[in-house]
Amino acid sequence: MTDATNPLLQPSQLPFGLPDYGAIRPEHYLPAFQAGFAEQLREVSRITMVRSMPTFENTLEALERSGELLDRVAHTFYTVSSADATSEIQEIDEHLAPLMAAHQDAITLDGALYWRVQQVWEQRDALGLDAEQRYLVERRHREMTHAGAALGDDAKAQLTALNQRLSTLTNTFERNLLNDTNALAVVFDSADELDGLNAGELSAAIRAAADRGLDDRLLLTLPLFTGHPALAQLRVRESRRRIMAASLARASRGNANDNRAVLREIVGLRAERASLLGYGSHAAYVTADETAGTPEAVEQMLRRLAEPSARNARSEREALQAVVDDTEAEPFEIEAHDWAFYTERIRTARYDIDASALRPWFEAERVLQDGVFFAATQLYGITFSERDDLVAYHPGARVFEVRDDDGSPLGLYVLDLYTRDSKRGGAWMNAMVSQSRLRGTSPVVVNNLNVPLPGEGEPTLLTLDEVTTLFHEFGHALHGLFATVTYPHFSGPTCSVTSWSSRAR
Repeated sequence: MTDATNPLLQPSQLPFGLPDYGAIRPEHYLPAFQAGFAEQLREVSRITMVRSMPTFENTLEALERSGELLDRVAHTFYTVSSADATSEIQEIDEHLAPLMAAHQDAITLDGALYWRVQQVWEQRDALGLDAEQRYLVERRHREMTHAGAALGDDAKAQLTALNQRLSTLTNTFERNLLNDTNALAVVFDSADELDGLNAGELSAAIRAAADRGLDDRLLLTLPLFTGHPALAQLRVRESRRRIMAASLARASRGNANDNRAVLREIVGLRAERASLLGYGSHAAYVTADETAGTPEAVEQMLRRLAEPSARNARSEREALQAVVDDTEAEPFEIEAHDWAFYTERIRTARYDIDASALRPWFEAERVLQDGVFFAATQLYGITFSERDDLVAYHPGARVFEVRDDDGSPLGLYVLDLYTRDSKRGGAWMNAMVSQSRLRGTSPVVVNNLNVPLPGEGEPTLLTLDEVTTLFHEFGHALHGLFATVTYPHFSGPTCSVTSWSSRAR
């Protein structure tokens, strides 16, 4: 494969540098990553071979200029691997995980580079740096020190091996979780078992079953990490129990997707790495570079919260149990799968609020246009126009051009609303392209949700939780769109390629 035939090896010519997903094929990714690794290592080597003494410009700024190809490829790939992880993409991700970890360590643990960064850090007060430059010096030095750049060569070799294994295990954990989540989708024989769902939700369940070749059945996928949206509505207790049981059983059933042994090895290796880096535990290692500072500070805060939280939970349980005792012909002891359903009953009885009755007002397109976009325009003056001519990574993902209040172009916003088997659970925002004055890039950001896709011709009626989630994730998208920084290290909610590889640690 030549540079000319791999669209990832050249900057995209699409607006705002949107990856050319229409031309990108799975076989393009690994060669592009390999080229990106090699290019950044050459760039870092040129930094460390400079004969003159370290300065902000020839060390920190040069480091920020490095890795542009790798950053571009990583943002493009990891957007897909989280939102459309086909078997081909999973295989690439599995192969890539230790390579990414090794590359990150090759730079972060580079002794010559660390020496240059440390020299600039020691002189930072005398260099006349502006606030952003000074913070870059401090963060780079702190991150490299925390990662083990000051260790001896033997310890670095051991650390690199640990990081590669942890990266592989984390990738395995995520793959197993996705695969078992799909395998545990709950199949129902009749709509009676799903009494309480509205017509749109039933059509989505019928469509989901048909997509798996289960004609005349209904299927509920597991879009969230815990719980399930339907638990608040289903009147049939056995159906609620089955859904909760499936949710709790993920990746722990003794099959090929069981993650328990994987998790035990991750825990052991993290402890070994923490010890190598001079910390008493993985928690101590992680919190040392976080706001809390120590595990003890975290525990202290949790202990302050534990007693009132437990007291509130007991009070809620007593109220829910009272509803069961008063309303059910055959009362039972309330369990986890009953909690959301009877909470809705209390909300209706006490406050005259029926969340399900709100759904006809929450048609997805109206929420997006007359809610999310309208609020953004009213608050910030920005406007959104759909770009049907631009192709995202999946046919279900829509692309919108965003303009500032003066009409100038700001960036692109991508919305991927619906659930599918190849998408991980939950909801999130990430950047396909991060803004940076140094690189001259503008933001391209994506929001992912997991809303069930209704049958043909049926409207998508969002739950109140889904509306809240969309607004929440859009707040992160605004962060990415409004980010105005010089250095890629600080770009938006997801920063440089190091943030992608560190997800596997």
